[in-house]
Amino acid sequence: MQTDEGLARSNGSEDHVGRHRRVIGTAVGITVALALVGGILLSRRAPDQATTRPPATNTMPAAAPPVASAIGWNAALVARDDTTITVYASLGDTRCKDLAQPQATVTEQTDTQVVVAVNGRIVDATDCSISGTRVPLVVSLRKPLGDRVLRDAASALPPPAFSERELPDLASDKRWSPHSSHCDEGLCQGYNGPNGSTLFAGAGRTVGGESSAAVGTVSIGSREGTITGRPERSWQVRWEVGDVTYSLRLTPTEGETFSLKEFRAELARLRWT
Repeated sequence: MQTDEGLARSNGSEDHVGRHRRVIGTAVGITVALALVGGILLSRRAPDQATTRPPATNTMPAAAPPVASAIGWNAALVARDDTTITVYASLGDTRCKDLAQPQATVTEQTDTQVVVAVNGRIVDATDCSISGTRVPLVVSLRKPLGDRVLRDAASALPPPAFSERELPDLASDKRWSPHSSHCDEGLCQGYNGPNGSTLFAGAGRTVGGESSAAVGTVSIGSREGTITGRPERSWQVRWEVGDVTYSLRLTPTEGETFSLKEFRAELARLRWT
């Protein structure tokens, strides 16, 4: 039989073991609770962290740079040196558009032809009433053009080519000063002259059809020209070179007249080379 002292020791031991187990259980419970609370806090914090990140920026693709288009040209002027070529780029019937940053390049030079390409950006015109004006662009050849054909790279066709050698050298004649002139096709240039008179030089493809009655002929450089007109309005001389017709028209100042003799005298004073 256990004595009271033994029972006391036994009960004390059991109490000690129980307390130890309760402490361990409590510690485990606290650890589990902390782990659960931590998990809950982490699960709640994750969305908050996500919302604090800056939203992704919607980046638009960079706009493609404007593409240079192939542009046609419809006339060329060959300078007196026979190596400097001016081509006149045109947008044709395109309305309310202009040509931006055009460039002319010689893309081919052979013994039979010279090909010139024009490239530029087609943009909206700022003023539709004056849009579409032809743009003169200059290129230089390695050797004189001679009898070679000038071709437009865009159409592969040979637009009319005019030669300064077939016209008087008005640039070196101080009596005549050029003024702004525009034409849709061919070549045209106006000049202001003595006593308010004006001179207009033009060139274009030779076309058939009736013309004003001729009143005489005159030597034009190495050519022979046909004179038409009348004193109170204007006199004109025309001459053909191949498939091109050149012309000069002399108009007196308002209220004045030019006789046919005076017109011939003016033509004789022009410089030809």
